[in-house]
Amino acid sequence: MPSCSVLLSRLAQSLWLSLAFGLSACQVLPSQPHLPKSQALTAKVATLYQDQKAQPIQNNPRIQQKNATSLPANNNLVAAISEQRDIHPDLSGYHPIVTGANAFAARSILTGMAKKNIDVQYYIWHDDQSGQLLLKDLWQAAERGVIVRLLLDDFNNNAQFDQQLLRFAKHPNVAVRIINPLMHRKLQTLNYLTGLPRINRRMHNKSMTFDRQITIIGGRNIGNEYLSNDQKSQFADLDVLLIGKVVTDIDNSFNSYWSAPISFDIETLAKPDPNSTTDFLAGLDKLDEDEKNSGRNSLKVYKAAIEDSSIDQDLINKQVPFRWTDMQFLSDDVGKLTKSAPVETNLVQQLRTLLGRPSKELTIISSYFVPTKNGVATLIQLANKGVKIKILTNSFDATDVTAVHSGYSQWRPRLLKAGIKIYELKSTASEDKRENKLWKARSQSSTSLHAKTFAVDDHQVFIGSYNVDPRSANINTEMGVIINDDDLARQLHEALSDDLLNQAYEVRLTPEGHLEWHTVEGGRSVIYQAEPRVDVIDHIWLTVMSWLPIDWLL
Repeated sequence: MPSCSVLLSRLAQSLWLSLAFGLSACQVLPSQPHLPKSQALTAKVATLYQDQKAQPIQNNPRIQQKNATSLPANNNLVAAISEQRDIHPDLSGYHPIVTGANAFAARSILTGMAKKNIDVQYYIWHDDQSGQLLLKDLWQAAERGVIVRLLLDDFNNNAQFDQQLLRFAKHPNVAVRIINPLMHRKLQTLNYLTGLPRINRRMHNKSMTFDRQITIIGGRNIGNEYLSNDQKSQFADLDVLLIGKVVTDIDNSFNSYWSAPISFDIETLAKPDPNSTTDFLAGLDKLDEDEKNSGRNSLKVYKAAIEDSSIDQDLINKQVPFRWTDMQFLSDDVGKLTKSAPVETNLVQQLRTLLGRPSKELTIISSYFVPTKNGVATLIQLANKGVKIKILTNSFDATDVTAVHSGYSQWRPRLLKAGIKIYELKSTASEDKRENKLWKARSQSSTSLHAKTFAVDDHQVFIGSYNVDPRSANINTEMGVIINDDDLARQLHEALSDDLLNQAYEVRLTPEGHLEWHTVEGGRSVIYQAEPRVDVIDHIWLTVMSWLPIDWLL
């Protein structure tokens, strides 16, 4: 997510670029965001659902080969899910997706099973192995006649990826739109001088919906580090597979973002590079590295994930252990990106209305935790009333946005003094042999928490893209679901305990008012009396950042 340090760095770069080019104010966004092709595909999607009669699906050849002898003859995803929906007409079913491998496999296999349309909405889609594999899956779905609509935020795109998306969008069944785009596609740092207030607002939503029957939402973006195939850094995250009534709400939300006047067809923003290949499959340059890589950063990991997954068979045979319950889908109005949506429509306001105030227990897992002065006061007030509060966030060494740590670390003494428990994930977190049911970290690389979930009392759990920070609350758009399930709430509350100390530090306050970091290393209890892996320069940087009035930007 964009942070103060990232924005300031890019703004500094833009200053000398603007002096060199002197042309930044001349460019404007296209007057026509939606071209006839994408409009026609959108109209076709609506037409597809006028006749709800299910037809046998055509599988992705790769998935079909894998399951040639294991799937039933009538492998109709829509029929299988519809049968379960008919039993629970007013409820929704959920199934957590814990590991990155399963998260990749679920997206890939469901893409191969879709028969009508796939709607995709993401903050980040990297042009790496996982990103190219899933684009290839979507292309193959389009080849079968499935309509694919891909909506991406623009903050992490670049000119090279523009060319990839242009090639992808050439398919007659594919449309690609970029929401709230940067005007300068090649010299992107110029945007931070000419359009900083606007481009500071980003679409942070993450969803992938298949045939309006089943969807995946949660914290994961698309990229190797999110889907457990990055040697240098990986994210401990949580997605949820959803079917039933809530899928309609997610579909409606996607359509509101897709049709917004700030969502531009990629063809209106970028032009094909004459020096680049025009063939989509030939442009997938990250998919020929198997022979070069024998380590973990290999396509073999993704292929193994597909082979090891049985989600296709389990869905068709109705063996996925969905838990059916009442859910509420929450999403920011797309107008939040243009400051045209009323504040009371913000997701954070919806959360306050639906959840109310905890009376017994509150457990927060947030990769970016910036509580602010008012938030700290609220948490302390709850703790003083007897609410048991536990928080898991990243340690300094684990976070991928160091400025965010300055917006959190300064509040630790006050929170701890009120009796609130704080855990910080280690960057060297190892996989718990007992397999925590809600999330895992992996030992092969540096780990960073990326999940966004919290449990209120003994019944309500939120899972989605929303971090507990001012940026999620006031600037970016977010989405998620409230799941009313006492068993899931209990699991989340129990996940934060002394059993976590192999993977995290528990921050404690001594009687003298000093902080200590308690953990387990090599089977032995260890206490750090200074913040682990924070050197003198880091400490100075964090202190200075904490003095600055920038919490609203984090």
